[in-house]
Amino acid sequence: MDNRPLIEVPPLSSALIEALETSFPSRDFTPDELDVSKLGFHFGQRSVVNFLTHHYQLQTETILNKE
Repeated sequence: MDNRPLIEVPPLSSALIEALETSFPSRDFTPDELDVSKLGFHFGQRSVVNFLTHHYQLQTETILNKE
């Protein structure tokens, strides 16, 4: 499987990823919080965090594996 990104993502830093993880942590919802708009908003935020984290990992792998 080819792990290269399909788009060019600017260099990302571990500080940015940590800030995003702190600002938009993954969380569980109680039955009282199961509002579609709240869930959608949260998972939209997490989707962006996951996307950037994935690309940060790819960038780090590329740097470490360069010959």
